Amino acid sequence: MTLTVPGEIAAKYDSFGYTVENPVAQILLVSIKTFTGAIVYPVFTNIVTLIFCSLCQHCCTLIDNLTQDVLKIPPEAFGPHQQIDVFRHKARIDDVLENLQAIFSLPSFLIIVANFLSCGSIVGWFLHFSLGSYEPFMIVESVFNGFNAFGCLVTVLWTAGSLPIRMQKLKEAFHNKSHLRLFTMQNFEESQLRRELFEKPDFVFTGCDMISYRRSSVLAAIGTLLTYTVLVITSKSE
Repeated sequence: MTLTVPGEIAAKYDSFGYTVENPVAQILLVSIKTFTGAIVYPVFTNIVTLIFCSLCQHCCTLIDNLTQDVLKIPPEAFGPHQQIDVFRHKARIDDVLENLQAIFSLPSFLIIVANFLSCGSIVGWFLHFSLGSYEPFMIVESVFNGFNAFGCLVTVLWTAGSLPIRMQKLKEAFHNKSHLRLFTMQNFEESQLRRELFEKPDFVFTGCDMISYRRSSVLAAIGTLLTYTVLVITSKSE
């Protein structure tokens, strides 16, 4: 019972350069390390990403529902009581967002860094080596990992980055409705409530206060990924 040459190479790689002569031990070593590595990345990171993005999407739905409620209220009925009720619902959403920020700030940051580095390494391989030097299974694995890493990276930034956009739409709906009421009712004392809403900055998710999760960050990440990957390959080739 013997392993093929790629299997022996994989066993030596997984044993940090030490030779494993027993074929059964080779199979167990390669299988266990491959399975454990797949559980940690990408399975576990994808699960955390799914939970985080689902909660972000739920918050977006709450904001959209509140925005629709504001739009449905006639200007004449959008008095102080209705405006305070909007503030009350928005305060609850803000509390949920603050809790999500406290829980997922570090995990989401690590997920973005891990997927960014994974994308960089895969792009670097394809730019530095020719496709002829790859085995077919290596190409399939690289493409799968690349799509997974890039998709996870874009999903986190795109989903979390939609929250400031939804918040801005809520502010615009509130402003337009209160503005129409001001023209209709000629009550200038209610402008204080509108000022309270617009003075508070829009909520933006951050990763350890180092990365702001906005949709514009997707293009920035792609540009940074390609730029630094090409720079690293160029410096190593010289």
